[in-house]
Amino acid sequence: MVRFGRFWRVAAGLVAASGVLTYLACGGQGGPNDGLGGISSGAGSAAAGGGGAAGGGEGGVASPGTASGASRGGGSGATSGAGSRSGTGGSGSGTSTGGSGSARSDAGASDAGATNPPPTPHAGNTCLKPGGGDYSKAGPYTVATTSVDLASTGELPAGDAGPTTFTIFYPQPFETSCPHPIVAWGNGTGVTGSNVYAFFNNNAASWGIVVIASDNPNTGSGQYHKAGIDYLLKQNADPTSMFYGKLSTRAGVSGHSQGGIGATQGANLLGANCEAEVCVAGGGFPPKSTAFICLTGSADLAEQGCTAAYNASQGQAFLADWDGGDHTTTETVAGYIQGQPGSIQMMRLYAAWFRCFLADDQVACKLFEGGAPTNCGMCGDPGWHVLASKNL
Repeated sequence: MVRFGRFWRVAAGLVAASGVLTYLACGGQGGPNDGLGGISSGAGSAAAGGGGAAGGGEGGVASPGTASGASRGGGSGATSGAGSRSGTGGSGSGTSTGGSGSARSDAGASDAGATNPPPTPHAGNTCLKPGGGDYSKAGPYTVATTSVDLASTGELPAGDAGPTTFTIFYPQPFETSCPHPIVAWGNGTGVTGSNVYAFFNNNAASWGIVVIASDNPNTGSGQYHKAGIDYLLKQNADPTSMFYGKLSTRAGVSGHSQGGIGATQGANLLGANCEAEVCVAGGGFPPKSTAFICLTGSADLAEQGCTAAYNASQGQAFLADWDGGDHTTTETVAGYIQGQPGSIQMMRLYAAWFRCFLADDQVACKLFEGGAPTNCGMCGDPGWHVLASKNL
């Protein structure tokens, strides 16, 4: 078993000491090959650009002494007037507020005129260990990992080039009378293995969530997410498995960039069995039955896609856009190693969203409920460029 934090000593070889990252402009939501061009956890280096047929590359984590790439296109658009809930649609614009000085709005949410939003649906209390309530820090569980190959399941895309392995992050010890929620993760294009995003998944596991993360660099179909959830459910019913009787049927999906698009696809494949999604700079059309949050940044090349996915959501939804956050630093282990506040806050919301919507953790729910950009528990936190919510 490993304690939360060990992984980033391994992953540190992925980035230069200076933290220089590069990327190329991405073509919106694109297809399964639009991509993160080469953050490779195994090789410790990256080829900028990367690639594929649809959308071009988002660049990669540069190896020491390497830097290349192209600038992000587009802008944030005009800000809406003070107090306005109309926003400017997909551009991620914000309403200027006092206090921390961050720009916030409802980013063109379709519920602009809504009043008296419904409460968070899960009214019970979590049976998982409560921890200290600060989801930016490791929770009350020790974290362990194991690897499994799902090639023989027949659920992965035909002609899969691999790897077909998944890394499972799980809490220890398991509760005896409290099943642990399950989540499937998808990497961005070009990211092989689990290290680049392990800070998200280690933290979630330390708060009692079991995460099965595909090691594959092309997870945009959603099939990897579904295969991961199906595997865990089968393990929960298998008396020979260490997960036997320990897992909940309440499932979620997550991922970054192409993997975030894949998470939305996976949510649609899973249907009502998928109760929550954390989409990190992805996109798509989330199902109404899935509580959806999209995490992005004002310098993120996928900001517009994230905002569009939020606007498309018809259920409970939240948009958290970090001021200055980019695509390949803030949202990867590079930002975590540097101690970037945006990386830490995204990791915090990742764990808290699943604790709320998969485990009835009312402390976590209070961060989101009440309505953004003013009334939610995290609404007064500095550093956010846009905060928006609906049906919360």
